[in-house]
Amino acid sequence: MIFSDRDEAPIALDLHPDWVETVGTGARDLELEVGSGHGGYALAFAARHPDRLLVAVEQRKKFASDLRERAERRGHRGLVVLTGDARLLAPRLFPAGSLAAVHVHFPDPWWKRRHERRRLVDDGMSTLILRLLRPGGLLDFRTDVERYARDAVERLEQAGFENLAGAGKFAERDPDEIPSTREKRYLATGQPVWRLRLGRPREAR
Repeated sequence: MIFSDRDEAPIALDLHPDWVETVGTGARDLELEVGSGHGGYALAFAARHPDRLLVAVEQRKKFASDLRERAERRGHRGLVVLTGDARLLAPRLFPAGSLAAVHVHFPDPWWKRRHERRRLVDDGMSTLILRLLRPGGLLDFRTDVERYARDAVERLEQAGFENLAGAGKFAERDPDEIPSTREKRYLATGQPVWRLRLGRPREAR
């Protein structure tokens, strides 16, 4: 099966592919970015961590195509960019317990009540991410919407995540943390960002 733009086929993937063999890197850890946007985080990640493999899934075709081209020009073999809905692709792309980390940065909050079902961090996606992470694996979640953040921390903890900052608490910014394209603007202006660093417990609950 091909997960790509309709007019491009950069990589052919079957159910639960062997990522190291498919991509041809010696990557030790496999990570997922849900909604890569303009790609600032993905590109910086690939440059800093050539020993890891990051799969970036973006619904907007133009954003994904632009990011793929930039990654190819820079020689980032450990960055795979796919176009599609991560809710649908992730269960096919990754077996349970295979991901070292999942990165979700500034998802659309879908303000209207009738649109809340479209929010990325709902019960179904929370459970899916938890299942795909390996024991001790990390969920890196960031948003500029406090209400969304408070809903997310409650929902994710209820799903079974361990909050590394303590129950109900947000994480402090790590100075070595890679900012996304959007977050760079917030760091410059001082606009607050709510961060969650949650892990899949090492012991089954």
